[in-house]
Amino acid sequence: MEKRNSGLTQVAILAISILLTSATAINGALPQMRASLSMTTTQGELVATVPSLGVVIFVVLSSLIAKKIGIKRTVQIGLLLVGFGGIAPIFLVNYPLIIVSRFVLGAGFGLFNSLAVSIINILYRDEENRRANMLGFRGAAENIGSAVMTIAAGILLSISWKLSFGIYAIAFVVLIVFTLFVPEITDKTPNKMNHKEKINMTVFLLALFALFLVMTFVAIGVRFPAMVTSMRGENYNASNLLAVMPIIGIITGFFFGRIYQVIGEKCLHLGLILLAVATLLIGISAGNFPVLLTGYFISGIPGSLIFPFIYNSLNKYAPASKMNVATSIILIGCNLGSFLAPFGLNLLQKVGGSESIFIPFIALFTIILGILMIFVIRDMNLLQRKVDKTE
Repeated sequence: MEKRNSGLTQVAILAISILLTSATAINGALPQMRASLSMTTTQGELVATVPSLGVVIFVVLSSLIAKKIGIKRTVQIGLLLVGFGGIAPIFLVNYPLIIVSRFVLGAGFGLFNSLAVSIINILYRDEENRRANMLGFRGAAENIGSAVMTIAAGILLSISWKLSFGIYAIAFVVLIVFTLFVPEITDKTPNKMNHKEKINMTVFLLALFALFLVMTFVAIGVRFPAMVTSMRGENYNASNLLAVMPIIGIITGFFFGRIYQVIGEKCLHLGLILLAVATLLIGISAGNFPVLLTGYFISGIPGSLIFPFIYNSLNKYAPASKMNVATSIILIGCNLGSFLAPFGLNLLQKVGGSESIFIPFIALFTIILGILMIFVIRDMNLLQRKVDKTE
């Protein structure tokens, strides 16, 4: 705790976040994997999203395990599961076993997913600007990991789709860095008042909001390779294109703290507007590759604006003693959204009444506009209340 401002400690804390969004880094391999194992589109997309089911379960268990063995050991176990579960498909030829290994990967993520955020909120609870910056950097770290691992997976894909899963060996390197430079972190909030403190219902609404957002982002990610190959041919390697979106998120994440200081809660509005534009462009891009790429690249910005804002807002709706629980609730929403993405796409496909793989994004565009209007109306009402109080 005394070394919280150490550069090495901060880097080590942020290092665990480079893995958290890597479940979809192997998306570029999905077309070849589907062909090799004779899978349906939904089965192929589940390879990318089933880790989220493991995350949901183990995010709930994470707090209990951390109380028993400590935050640091919990993270270390999680990193081991990510490493072994991640590389297992290299040696497997059976689809059900691959799904099991992907679940183990998600279990590892789940063990330290909420802790990656909680550690920052605990250490910098009384330093709002530093906390916002660290959360922004954490979001950037996720995107750095996603970009680097997606590029690496694409390089390995040129050899074999199986070797793409070798990217998860980086978990063992992160484990060494985390072990060497991060001390045990404990929440020193007095426990005697915990039973009297409650989490505001707003946290649960934020979790539902996060569920929808992640479902949208993951839907774009898992469907994008199929969209590209529909225009460029089945053997087209989309991994390099997949890596561009996280790079955009990296830039946005690094500037989140400054953007938040300038426009505050309007980060949320800006993010939703950009996401609406992205889904609209993707939805109308059938046969138009430049429009598809434009929509896809724009979709790399909103997450780095909205999610740090959500996590930074938790301090308003949850006491210090409940911070890890509040973070876990948000992450459960996020990972349920990820797991449900293929099913959501399938449902929107049926509702749209078309076999086009682009049609679900028109429906998502409409839903996002509705959500944006809800937040705008809410903010207008809050502003009116402030005006009424001053009169």
